[in-house]
Amino acid sequence: ASTAICYEVIYPNLIRRFVRDGSELLTTITNDAWYGRSSAAYQHWDQASMRAIEEGRYLARAANTGISGFVDPYGRVLAQTALFEQHVVVQDVRFIKDRTIYSRIGDLVAWLSLVLTAAALFVTGRLR
Repeated sequence: ASTAICYEVIYPNLIRRFVRDGSELLTTITNDAWYGRSSAAYQHWDQASMRAIEEGRYLARAANTGISGFVDPYGRVLAQTALFEQHVVVQDVRFIKDRTIYSRIGDLVAWLSLVLTAAALFVTGRLR
């Protein structure tokens, strides 16, 4: 299991490295109190949920002011708490060893697309 602390969970490469190094379960702890009741706490939850999808892992998230909960490898919310309410949430999760395509190649497709687009723009400019 690996643990991302607070905003570290928004960095896909860090979480990908955890999985590459053998993590079979993603966890994250955070203090979202400074977001107040704004949409930022929900966005932070959603970003953490994306890491579960990208890496094909269950995610357990604990936040001192909410949103805490569990997400499965498909992004489905298994349990979720509300903001600024005390709850104890328990959920069965599995350790998973299989790796997704993203966990294997990362942002390679995006970088290749950027290079191909730049090359096409260069060739188009040279032809004019």
